[in-house]
Amino acid sequence: MISMGSERTGLGLTVRGLRETKGMSRGELARAAGISASYLKKIENGDRNPGLEIYQRITEVLDADIAIRNSDGTVKGECAARAHKVFLESTESQAVFLVQVLEYMADTMKAVK
Repeated sequence: MISMGSERTGLGLTVRGLRETKGMSRGELARAAGISASYLKKIENGDRNPGLEIYQRITEVLDADIAIRNSDGTVKGECAARAHKVFLESTESQAVFLVQVLEYMADTMKAVK
């Protein structure tokens, strides 16, 4: 797994490096991820910072696991990083159960307000 902070250029450089390691052209990766080659170039150069959905599509094509961590040092960011680690270490059925528990707890917290 590749872990990165939130720097735009770090993400773009990592995507470029993974693409080149896989021997893919920019056009091949862009087509497979459902984006334009010019948009991918902007991502790789750090000129664009797309949402997680685009990064997920790119990393799926590259068969890579990239974790984007909250680097601002907030408690919420640390909790998200810890939860991510728990999910990665769980089985598929355990992950499904954990999501169900979290969703139930989130709904319960909304009701308590």
